[in-house]
This record gives sequence, C-alpha cells and structure tokens, in this order.
Amino acid sequence: MSSEHATEQVRLSDIREGDMLQDPRSGKWIKITQTTDATERYRVYHGDGGEVIDSRFVTGLVNRQVRE
Repeated sequence: MSSEHATEQVRLSDIREGDMLQDPRSGKWIKITQTTDATERYRVYHGDGGEVIDSRFVTGLVNRQVRE
C-alpha cells in the first residue's frame, strides 16, 4: 500500500469482508475475504493470500485502509 492512502485505527470486530487490513503480526496489507465465527465467541479473519488472523490474539486497534 502506498503512503497516499489514508488509514484509520479500528477494533478488529469492525473489520468486514473486502476491507484492507494491516496484519498485526507481519505488518503486511491484506484484503479480508472471509470471516468465520467460532463456537467459543471469537472470530477468524481470512486474507486473500491465505493469511489467518485469530481475534483471540489481537488486542487493541488495527490499521484499516479508508474506503473512498
């Protein structure tokens, strides 16, 4: 992602399919293609490159690209 795109910090629970999210672990930008709910009240976010972000391990806010 180039520096010309605006970002915002949001809770992981506010991320929706199609959002561009900065992976909290790798720092890479990924497009969220699917979210799945687990039976134990957490969500798993799947990226277009096979990335998986488990909400149990993310605290605080994440960076999301602002949609225009």
